[in-house]
Parts: sequence; structure tokens; C-alpha cells
Amino acid sequence: MIINTPAYTVSDNIPLDENNEEFITAPAVYEPSEDTFLMLDVLELDLEQVISTRLSKTNKVVDSTAKCGPLLVVELGSGFGILTAAISKALSNTLSSIAVGAHCIAIDMNPTACRKTIMTCKLNDVEVDVIRGDLLTWMRHPETSNVNNDSNKEVYGPIDILLFNPPYVRGPEGEQAPTPTVIDAKDKESNDRKLASIEDGAWLGGGPDGVDVLKRALHQAADLLSEYGVFYALMIDYNYNALVRDEMQARRDRADQNIYHDDFNSVELTTFGSSPANRPLICTHILSRKVPGENLSVYRIYRPIDFN
Repeated sequence: MIINTPAYTVSDNIPLDENNEEFITAPAVYEPSEDTFLMLDVLELDLEQVISTRLSKTNKVVDSTAKCGPLLVVELGSGFGILTAAISKALSNTLSSIAVGAHCIAIDMNPTACRKTIMTCKLNDVEVDVIRGDLLTWMRHPETSNVNNDSNKEVYGPIDILLFNPPYVRGPEGEQAPTPTVIDAKDKESNDRKLASIEDGAWLGGGPDGVDVLKRALHQAADLLSEYGVFYALMIDYNYNALVRDEMQARRDRADQNIYHDDFNSVELTTFGSSPANRPLICTHILSRKVPGENLSVYRIYRPIDFN
């Protein structure tokens, strides 16, 4: 499966009204970088196998809730919308064996990022619904009551593919939603001061271990992933270490017999979602890349089924 890097522009000139008048806007948007391109490489490496397995299980499992397509794809913190545009084109390529189609939703707290995502998708002839919001707080959770009076039937969420390149560096707690600001293009010195004061707002906030925002997303994903849904999340070493540490501590607190973790490339997470005991998630390492000062890794997070 080939996933090409979609066309995008880093220009700050964004049409803000129906007359296409352009303004230079702030706050800044995190530009595509090594972490973005690593996510694209992971999708190229892993996604075809995941979808093929999904299609196979859909055909074999009686009463499976998995759909063949189009798939609901959600990108959190979309920024420039690179991942959304790339995966939409890949899943809609009629020459591909997994041309199941996609309904893409992109979410970002930053209004400028929302506009950037729209621009990128337009450049690539991709349709997308863009929401200015806080992760998945806007999405309605599936009903937990009996389905067709069958108390044993599992209820899953609607998201088939979830993508997130979160704020992963250690930093202040609590990501802040930026406020749109129109910059006076004639006053460069004032511009630079304003941009410097707010440019970090959209990608800091990971907390002491850099996983505060990711943990919130994991709680939501545990409830909102579909039966064979997958969540691709980027982390650096100390993010994953913190997840493993917290999982082992939770098992110890519950007096579980298995409190040890002997496979450092995969761990079962049992503390996320509204009913964690019934909603475990497997977090499996897919691909890593070393960049100056960081070791970036992408993990596939999913319900306990075999994708191999």
C-alpha cells in the first residue's frame, strides 16, 4: 500500500471570508515535521494489513458489527490535516485492494489549524468535516443499555481509524485553546512578539510525563473505537514508559496476579474507558525513528483481537 505525502502550504495567508480576502493569522500551527512523516510511514506499513484483517473477520464472524466501508476516520489535533488528506486518498484509491472509502473528521482546538486542514484537503480534492473542539468530547457515546434486549451483546463506538500526534513533550499541564488573533502585517516587531508568546499553546500541555493529553484521548478511545477500530498514536520513550508504569501500578493496586510486563513492545492497558475491566486496549509498537534529541515511536492501539 502506498501513501503519498499530500500537497500542503505553510503560507499564513488564509482566506477568512466569502470574498477570499486574506489576513495573516495567529496563533501558529505546528508544521509537518519528522513525527508527521513517521505517522505517514506507519500508515503505509500497517494499514493495509489491519483493513484486510477487518474485512476478513467481517465476512467470517456472524453478527459482527464491523462494516466494510466507508470507514469513519478521525484525526485529533489535525494541524495541517496531512494525515487526514493522505488516508482519505489512500482509502478511496480505486486501484487499491482496500478501497473501502472514508468519511473523515478532523478536530483541533486551534481555529487557524482548522482552516489549515480545510486548505490541505481542498488542495488534495479530499472531503473532510472539520470541528474546532477538545479531542472527542463532542462525540456522543454509544448506548450502554441492552441492544435488541440482548444483555450479552457488546456495544462499540463508531470510530474505525483514530489518528493522534499529541503534545508529547514534558511541559505545563493542560493544553490551552488558543484565541484567534489578526496580525498587523506592517508591524513586524509586534508580530514577532505576539507569535512568540502563543506559538507553543497548541502543542504543549503534556504534563510531567508528556502523556496527559494522550491519556484523555485513550479514555475516550476505549469507549468510542468500533469493534475492529484502531488508534495510531505517536509517543516518545518516556511517554510509553509512563503508560507502562501506570498500568503496572494499577494492577498492583488491584492485587492482580500478573503485575509484571515482559514484552516491552506491547502492553495491555486496563485503566481506560468508562468500564476499564471490560474495555482493555492492546498497545503495540509499530515503528520508531530517531531524530536529534528524541526517539519517536508510533503505536497501534486496539481491542484484543489478532491483526496478524
